[in-house]
Parts: sequence; structure tokens; C-alpha cells
Amino acid sequence: MYLRYITLLVLLWGAAGSVCADEKNGILDQKRDLQQIQQDIENSRQRLDSLEAEQRKVQKAISEHDQRISSDRKVIRRLTDELKELQQAAARADSGLAVHQELYDRTTRRYLGSMRSFYMVSQQPAKLYSDNPNEELELNRKVVYLTALAGFETANIQAASELLTRSSEELEDLSGRKKKVTGLKRSRETSYALGSSQKEREQKSLTRLRRSSLDEADRVMMLERAAEEMASIIARLEEERTAEIPPGSAPSGPSVFAGLKGQLSPPFRGKIVESFGNHTHPVTKLKSFSPGITIKGRPGSSVNIVASGTVAYAGELRGYGNFVIISHDNQYYTTYAGLSQITVSKDQYLTSRAKIGTSGQDGTIKFELRQGREPLDPVKWIQIESL
Repeated sequence: MYLRYITLLVLLWGAAGSVCADEKNGILDQKRDLQQIQQDIENSRQRLDSLEAEQRKVQKAISEHDQRISSDRKVIRRLTDELKELQQAAARADSGLAVHQELYDRTTRRYLGSMRSFYMVSQQPAKLYSDNPNEELELNRKVVYLTALAGFETANIQAASELLTRSSEELEDLSGRKKKVTGLKRSRETSYALGSSQKEREQKSLTRLRRSSLDEADRVMMLERAAEEMASIIARLEEERTAEIPPGSAPSGPSVFAGLKGQLSPPFRGKIVESFGNHTHPVTKLKSFSPGITIKGRPGSSVNIVASGTVAYAGELRGYGNFVIISHDNQYYTTYAGLSQITVSKDQYLTSRAKIGTSGQDGTIKFELRQGREPLDPVKWIQIESL
């Protein structure tokens, strides 16, 4: 993105010493370029404001996630304690149920034993007249006793049955409450896991936004510097125009470079990761224009010029590392940014495919092609199959 302004500055530095007859129109063009840079500065500031607003939005979302996560953690801890108490109570109820079941079984066995005894006694043959009156009296006492015992054991069975029923109902109630609390705990644990995952995504998004904000802030500084340089050069050219300096040599005749369209060798072997033209920022959704292409290949590989030309600029530029501009017929210009080192110098004439440096540690080279100030799509000029 910055190459557009950097190229303009370099071309203006080269053109400042050779002002031609229609400098007035050139100065007007440069003033329009300055206005464009100033507009881009304003657009960048708006992007920066948008990124900062997005950061505040994400930070608020992270804070809300933190609150929900904290609330879920407290509820999970409370439900865990409640579930532990219910499990203990269920264990006691289960033990009590076993005791009451045993009591009920013993009572039932005694009752059945009494009933058998009563049956045996009641089945003895009755004697209307007995030689021994005590035998008849004893038999009557047994019947009365067994009848009373059967009634007593019936009451015991009823009491044991009621205890068994209450224990069973209590255990069932505790099991239901335990199931409900377990469901609530699982739901909160799911909410906690989801909140943690969302928070992690928001934190990654915040990191990207902060990085984008730093890049955009750096871009604003670069554009402001370019605007200052452009204003200085315009003032300088105005002075030279008023001094009526004789025009220097101007490009004339057809360009040899123009006839090489579609036949240029690629400057660097790799894959195009950013194309020429309009792009939309993935976060801010703001649109921007790329005046060239970005090629990613092997770090430390050779970078060559696409056609014969003269080195118009070779040096270091902030944010781009080492940077080279090649002039072709004084009408077309190619730029190469992201070099780890430069092996050529200004005003040096180079033949096609001459090496100008090597790629940096990230293996990324930014390449741009212009006809005067107009950016051209490099893909239409180079042999893509050779990349």
C-alpha cells in the first residue's frame, strides 16, 4: 500500500533536478497527489478509530464472558457441594431403607410364626367334657394369647411397612433431587466451557485488532511523512519553475519496455499472496487499493529485475526494509520491496534478469509496476507460469 507514495516520492526526487517546459501541469499533478495522500491519511485515521472502537467492543465482550465464567464457576462450586450432601443423604437413606426392610422382614416372620401356632392350636379337637378342666382352660389361654400376639404383630408389621414406605419415598426424593442437581451442574459446566472458548476467541481477536491498530498507526506516520516530503518537493519545484530552468531531457519515442507486456520474467519465484487492486479488510471491512502484488517464496532467494533498466533508487525505507526502483525507458518503473540486502547502486544500468538482492527472512517480496504515476497490474505483464 505504501509503495504508491514511496514511488511518487522517489520519482519526484529524480525529477526535481530536470524540470521540463510544462512543469506547471506536473506541479498541479503533484498537488493532486498530495491531496490524495492527505485523503489517505484521513482514511487511515478513520480505520484506526474503527479498530479502536472494535477493540473496545471486544474488550467489553471479554469482560462479559469473564462475569459469566465467574458466575458459572460459583454456581458449579455450590452445586458440587449440594450434590455431595445429597449423595451423603442418599447413602444414609439407602442404609435406613435396608434397616427398615430387615425390620419389616423380621416382623413378618414373627407374625407368620404366630399365625401358624394359632392355626395349630385352633385345629386341636375340642372336648366337650374333659376329665381335667385345666387342659380346657390352658387351651383357651393359648387361643387368647395367640390372638393377642397376632394383633400385636399385625400392628408391628403396619409400623414397619410405614417406615419402609417413608424410607423408600425419601430415597426416591433424594434420587430425583440428585438427578436435577446433576443436570444443573452439567448445564453450568457446558456454559462455563462455552464461555471459556468464546473468551479465548475474543482474546485472539483482540490481539489481531491491536496488531492491526499498530500497523495502521505506523501507516499514518508513513503517510504523514510522505505528505511532508511531497509538500516540500512541490514548493521546491514551484521555485524552480519561477526561475525558468531550461528543460532537461524528456522521454520521447516508443518504449521498448511496452512491447514486453506478457513476456517479463517474474522478479522472484514463489506464490502470489496479495493481488493487485481493491481489497477489503477482514476485521474493519474497510476497502483499500493495492498498487502491486506480494509474492511469498523461499527466504534468502535471488530477486531479479524483470527487464533492462537503470536503478532510480536503492536504499532502506521504513516498514519495507531495503527497496529498489528500476526505470525502464524513463516511462515505466518497477519497484522491489522487502529485500534483505541490495547488490546494486543508484544510476547503475542493469540488463534483464540481473540480480538486485535477496529476499528477507519472511520470504516476502512486494512488486509494483507503473507507467509514469499510473499503477499497472503486474500479473498481466509477467509470465505467471514461471513463478
